[in-house]
Amino acid sequence: MSLLARQRTVQKEITFSGVGLHSGVECRAVLRPSEADAGIVFRRTDLDGGANLITASPSRVVFADHGTTLANESGVKVATVEHIMAALALCGIDNVVVDVEGSEIPILDGSSAQFVREIAGSGCLELMARRKPLAIYSPVRVEDGDRFIEFTPGPRRIHVEIDFDNCLIGRQALTLNLENEDDLAKLACARTFCRLEEVQVLKDAGLIRGGALANSIVVDGNRLLNEEPLRDPSEFALHKALDLIGDLYLLGAPINGTITAVKPGHAINTRAAQELLQHFQGDQTASVEAADAMRATA
Repeated sequence: MSLLARQRTVQKEITFSGVGLHSGVECRAVLRPSEADAGIVFRRTDLDGGANLITASPSRVVFADHGTTLANESGVKVATVEHIMAALALCGIDNVVVDVEGSEIPILDGSSAQFVREIAGSGCLELMARRKPLAIYSPVRVEDGDRFIEFTPGPRRIHVEIDFDNCLIGRQALTLNLENEDDLAKLACARTFCRLEEVQVLKDAGLIRGGALANSIVVDGNRLLNEEPLRDPSEFALHKALDLIGDLYLLGAPINGTITAVKPGHAINTRAAQELLQHFQGDQTASVEAADAMRATA
């Protein structure tokens, strides 16, 4: 996830198949190479008609409860995009078409590990266009009660704090260097999680129909229900950081600065991405207006 000089796409087609976490049905995602400055675009290949393209952007978020769902102007949706978006961020992929058969991206093992492994193994193609990282020159902060996400000038790091008191998850805090390969590997492998008491509530709400111990960590009080142990003592906080990176990559560019998040979740993550989008669009507008004013007085 280093600040590469040039934009990249995937070297060849890469296919991922599996169940959708929330729909519970089989779905497929195929990454296809794309040209410079095209960005990340989802294409619902299971739908007829031409209105099946959904651009990855914070402005396209329509649902952010236990997952991030995007929709285009025609209402065509693709759900649970956060883990594949995080993988694209971790692999430094700027431009790609993601063909999707089904309503969401396969959950696989609940992490970004397979996405990252397949992308890295297939190779990446460097394009002629330069990358356009989002440089943080002044603090930008989004708050929601005792939750907040803040972007500040500084090294490319992410600091995350979570608090799930009275259960195995507990309170965790970690800081990761987004230029360090070992830290990125930890992020990629961190699985999604929930508490057993939430399972039926979420199912009643039409969510996690495809949820299973094979694709998520489930905690019952101070007991881990999975046979596989935690992949890292801080796997819960790591996964929250992974989700945040995926949601922020809807901006289509790496963030050059420090990210601090206390109790992050998809709703505040995507709000923060929208706030940054407006911030940078405002900076661009101000720069254009200043240039016009200078030309008018020249």
